[in-house]
Amino acid sequence: MSDLNEAHALELAATFASSRAQSPHQARVLGPVGENATVHLPEEGVVLRISDGSQQRAQHELDISHWLAANGVNVVRAHSSRPEIVQGRAITVWGYLSDLEPGSPAAIGAALRSLHQVPEPVVPALPKLRPLSGVESYLSQSALHQEEQDYLLGQVQQVLRRIGEVSPALPPGPVHGDAHRKNIQQSSDRPPVLLDLERVSVGPREWDVIVPAVYWRVGWYSDDEYKQFVQAYGWDIREWSGFEVLATARELRMICWLSSRTGREPHLLTEARRRISSLEDPSARHAWSPGG
Repeated sequence: MSDLNEAHALELAATFASSRAQSPHQARVLGPVGENATVHLPEEGVVLRISDGSQQRAQHELDISHWLAANGVNVVRAHSSRPEIVQGRAITVWGYLSDLEPGSPAAIGAALRSLHQVPEPVVPALPKLRPLSGVESYLSQSALHQEEQDYLLGQVQQVLRRIGEVSPALPPGPVHGDAHRKNIQQSSDRPPVLLDLERVSVGPREWDVIVPAVYWRVGWYSDDEYKQFVQAYGWDIREWSGFEVLATARELRMICWLSSRTGREPHLLTEARRRISSLEDPSARHAWSPGG
């Protein structure tokens, strides 16, 4: 299924709202639109999450929200018990949280520490973490040359082999799976909250913890900001023997995801190629621009 665009996301939101006698008036898209879209219905106080049509994946996200909330994790609350399909897309309803901003390093550390204390559940059954799943699809949507795509896929295969050889430092368990700072948000009147739960799975918790370390590695976090994360979480992954392998894997995922947007946002090609070049020249990592 092709990616959404903003106009189509708003059309789907209006169709869904009208079918439930709700108002789509002044609906607005939150964040970038790609394989998923998030639309705020201000007159209803809810957010619609529109995904690629996988009813099973959308149901999983709802079940995860209910499970984590029951275990004391501050998480975005589901307002629906099952997804609805509109024009082939799965739509779920969520509470709207106002005045949120991307989580600080300390907020991300606290949120991940809370999540990583939760044992693996029997129900809902969590899938096994696949850290680089979907990258082939990302690249197929990109405007990169075929040789650039082939190069990245080769790097992905290499790092997957290396991941299988590292010894974990933390016990495996539930992980967020995509713990970047836009998926862990905060406000002045509430603790940090976990958003975007579709990749919650079971696997090495290092996959979540590597994200702030990569922010530090590419220069998006200062030494002091990264230290704040470490103090909140309680461990510095840079001391682990598998750090380089997992950091490279995370960087590859970030590069492939950004590349997927170049087909519809060609101005991002320069940034995507800058990041690709840093795989061969680590000193170029600090040239990465935030936002992708």
